[in-house]
Amino acid sequence: MKNAIASLFAHRANTLVACSAAVLLAACGGTDAGSSAAAQTAAKLAVANADKAAALVDAAATAAGAAPLSAASFNVDGYEKEVQAASAVSAALAQTQADSAAAGAAQADGGTKLLATLTSATPNATTTSTYHLYVATTGSDSNSGTQAAPFKTINKAASVAKAGTTVHVAAGTYNGNVSTKTSGTATARISYVSDTKWGAKIVGTGTEAMWTNNGNYVDISGFDIRGSGRLGILNYASNTLVSNNHIHNLTLSGGCTGDGGAGVVNATYGSTNGDMIGNVVHDIGTPGGCNGVQGLYSSNTGGKIMNNVVYRVSSFGIHLWHAASGTTIANNTVFANGSTGMGGGIVIGVGDSPGGVLLNNVKVLNNIVYNNPRGGIQQYCYSGATCIGTGNVVSNNLVYGSRTNVGMLKGSATGTISADPKFVSYNPAGTGDYRLQSASPAVNKGIASGAPATDILGVARPKGGAFDIGAYESF
Repeated sequence: MKNAIASLFAHRANTLVACSAAVLLAACGGTDAGSSAAAQTAAKLAVANADKAAALVDAAATAAGAAPLSAASFNVDGYEKEVQAASAVSAALAQTQADSAAAGAAQADGGTKLLATLTSATPNATTTSTYHLYVATTGSDSNSGTQAAPFKTINKAASVAKAGTTVHVAAGTYNGNVSTKTSGTATARISYVSDTKWGAKIVGTGTEAMWTNNGNYVDISGFDIRGSGRLGILNYASNTLVSNNHIHNLTLSGGCTGDGGAGVVNATYGSTNGDMIGNVVHDIGTPGGCNGVQGLYSSNTGGKIMNNVVYRVSSFGIHLWHAASGTTIANNTVFANGSTGMGGGIVIGVGDSPGGVLLNNVKVLNNIVYNNPRGGIQQYCYSGATCIGTGNVVSNNLVYGSRTNVGMLKGSATGTISADPKFVSYNPAGTGDYRLQSASPAVNKGIASGAPATDILGVARPKGGAFDIGAYESF
């Protein structure tokens, strides 16, 4: 394994980066006014019988000549608070018409069918914003940044944001790289939010980061990020949240360098608590192309990596190194990363700068790690080094389809399931449906301790008698 990872660590002093890939599921078709009456009828049945309601909505869309809403994109159980009347379903159908062009463009970009949820992207912040700024492609940076007079660029909004600000970004394509530097506080975070999930599309240029963040207590939520560089979101700060983003098709135009690459990376090992939650990350470089290109990578102490879907990353889907103790990796779905010669699903270890660190209190729980050719879940240290400390837990993961499913240097994995996860449909290119069939061995086999209270779609866990394993709470 040392040879497969070695080039990852030839890096600049302060940055070792990683890349990841993920997928949302089930294309959401458009509709027109011809389906309105049937959709309203379906809504009346929604709360009482989700399956019948979804089927009726599908029939209505089909009758109108549109693609049906799949069960994955119309999950009444998961959104029962939002879908309790005919108006909610009608609004959801109307929204698919508005979003269909954007979803189609994203599918063309990443080869992925995107799941259109019934909710807009909102930050998982614990504080209420005091100030609000607005950005739209139709705006101007000479404007005041109000809803009526929005800025044109996120960079302009970032330059005037202060603690307690939410920056609302309207749907549209924003060409150019983003830089956010101002910090919030523990009680007044700064949030950058795409008001339509994945509607605000950041298309970066150059060989480096598409979005660089240096601000503490910052949230980045709901964006679609792609570009020519080696990094999607490069975070140098502490107490950050990167959530609900679609980060994909980074082309590594600068080549396969010792500096590596990443879908999302916490790059400063002196920082703490960089959370990565509910992101879909995929096609970061080419699987097997670069040892140093990862999916989700963290050098920080602390932090939560939860409910992400990561696939078709060049090397590892999720990677911990440098000072990444105290991190929880839970309920992710990680597949088709790396090759037979490099990378794998999840690797945890510490090494290089700052030195003298042991991997302590890292929890790897409830993850589906499937069809990663070389390795599933592995602890790793440099040859001859001792880097695995105490308090580490690897429990209740489904790991299957790798040359080595689980490799532990210290301690033992518990509750591991070695079996096909039985997704609704599996496609390694990301066009499958990665929810679970009712007969899946991952249904109700997770543990609650340390796991997220909701899934990637916001569905409360557990739906059944116990947590499901993976990013989706299916039963």
